[in-house]
Amino acid sequence: MNNLKQILTTKIPIWGEQLQKIQKEYSDYPVSTITVKQLFKGLRDVIAVVCDTSYVDPQKGLFIRDIPVLKLMDLSAEELFFLLCSGEQPDAQSVQDLQMDLSARREVPQQVWDLLESQPPDTHPMSLLSMSMLAMQRESVFTKAYQKGLSREQYWEATFEDALNIIARLPVIAAYIYRRFLRDEQPIAPLAHLNHTDNFANMLGFPSREFKEFLQKFFVVHSDHEGANASVFSSRVVNSSLSDLYYSISASMNSLAGPLHGLANQESLKFILSVIQEFAGVPSEEQLEKLLKVKIQNGEILPGFGHAVLRAEDPRYQALFEFGEQLCPDDPVFQVAGLLKKLVPPLLIEKGKASNPYPNIDGITGPLLYHFGMKELTFYTVMFSTAQVLGICAQLIINQALMLPIFRPRSIPLAHLKELIENQ
Repeated sequence: MNNLKQILTTKIPIWGEQLQKIQKEYSDYPVSTITVKQLFKGLRDVIAVVCDTSYVDPQKGLFIRDIPVLKLMDLSAEELFFLLCSGEQPDAQSVQDLQMDLSARREVPQQVWDLLESQPPDTHPMSLLSMSMLAMQRESVFTKAYQKGLSREQYWEATFEDALNIIARLPVIAAYIYRRFLRDEQPIAPLAHLNHTDNFANMLGFPSREFKEFLQKFFVVHSDHEGANASVFSSRVVNSSLSDLYYSISASMNSLAGPLHGLANQESLKFILSVIQEFAGVPSEEQLEKLLKVKIQNGEILPGFGHAVLRAEDPRYQALFEFGEQLCPDDPVFQVAGLLKKLVPPLLIEKGKASNPYPNIDGITGPLLYHFGMKELTFYTVMFSTAQVLGICAQLIINQALMLPIFRPRSIPLAHLKELIENQ
């Protein structure tokens, strides 16, 4: 048995007992209230789910399994997934076992390649990725076992098998989409001796040591970010109906493809490129500050700044910015990103325009991908999704292990809401 699965088999009963104890003793304890403003603002700040894999502290940033993300920046994808699922960091043998397990699962079903080859060449990469996920649904271990009468206590085990298959195959599919549709080049097959992110880098056609190091860090910072952002929450809702991981992760991809969610890194890079174009190079601080003041005065959004939860600089940004300082300090795109980091926060604070005026992760990933030569901006969300699947799979395995029920909140007509308010 996979060592990770063995550990989960031991821990799940303990987690289940903890959940049942809290439910039994505190079932009527109020956790979160909701105001009319929150009702019309996307339920912002409403506590809606329990998620143990990660949380965001407003001042300290992302914690993965209660560990600050800055302390995890050197973890491989295999180590990270093990930690997300179990709450424990694996030993070397467990990492090797998981790497070998994933390597054995990388063969993508032929129907995926047939589907992709049938699509128009201008199909959006995220559409192709989501289609590919649904094309593999017929392979779902969970669905096949469920149809044969799988017991509720075993749902998580079948979900675990689906998770490993998806995690193993997704980089192969993503790299194929990149090379065939965006570069018009032949795909590169995975290599059994490479780990998860090194293989992905190689299949994309970026085999340099520097890109592999970057991609490993990219996976860490994008792997998980609580359980209620739009894409993760979409997957949780779908999976709660006992739709398998293929349906659930396709749903997360469709949410991530939205301009308000996964496109932020593209928009940030576009803004930087527009600055370079306007000034025919890297502007001086004075030139850029003047431009920024005009944009802020006009009420324009400055992409790459602010955060729904954080009230301090995003530590994920710090980690990748420091990496960029060592990698490409003379790159014009990176230099403009650095100027924005210096100039924007005090301007936003001065104008009182943001509760968090600091740069976020989206302000640095685009410039670094662009530096390495990945200039196809529509692919950036695919990169995000391929990393995020680690956290989503971990969350959904745990949800099934805890036998959480289907989501079923209520809605209210506007007239009834007005009546409710007036009768207070």
